Amino acid sequence: MLSETDCEGTNGDGFSDELTRLKRKGASVLVVGSVQPDQRRDTCQRLLGCGANRVRRRVLVSTTGEPHPVSHVVDDGRSETLSVIAYNAQARSAAATAPDVSPSIEPTTTDVDTLADLGIAISSAIDSFEATADVLEPSEVRVGIDSLLPLLEEYGRQRLFKFLHLINGRTRDIDGMVHYHLPVERDAQIVPVFSPLFDVVVEIREQNGDYQERWDIDDGTYSSGWLPVDSE
Repeated sequence: MLSETDCEGTNGDGFSDELTRLKRKGASVLVVGSVQPDQRRDTCQRLLGCGANRVRRRVLVSTTGEPHPVSHVVDDGRSETLSVIAYNAQARSAAATAPDVSPSIEPTTTDVDTLADLGIAISSAIDSFEATADVLEPSEVRVGIDSLLPLLEEYGRQRLFKFLHLINGRTRDIDGMVHYHLPVERDAQIVPVFSPLFDVVVEIREQNGDYQERWDIDDGTYSSGWLPVDSE
């Protein structure tokens, strides 16, 4: 999430205080905005705590048929701290004939083809983290889903709403953080349907060739205002 330095220039201490509280208690984050994939990757890396001097246990979920955008740059690939899940509805017909080949490297990828199985896989990954860790620290577990659009198209608003509610709750149970990318504009009609489920809505935009982010907490009660983002 944002650091104390990042919060400089926001609309008062209230935002920083709320951000600190969410770090302690866990948070659900919706990322919106139609920007280039590399900018979404930069935001995703920070929300997953990449580069932090603390142990992070991560669940990376891809729904697009491609590898999760940060799966090749996470700083710890051990199976006990990284779980990779791939959702692909098109895999249903091929699943019965797919060869049983064990990957040569860890962590393995869990393939799922239904929304229910995706929820079970995410919950199971969190269960595994709980079983292997002595104590899970606040914000130690980070879950990232690269796009909600395929799930929305496949299952519709109502079923996806229930899914998000359940995953947010499961992550909050262990004071973790979960974020989802919804690559549409902030004023798209679908955003207010889902935004009440989230503690934070992060909007990304390009302004005169520069990337900016705005973090809104509690439906805009606390806001970072527009902050410059360095994308490398």
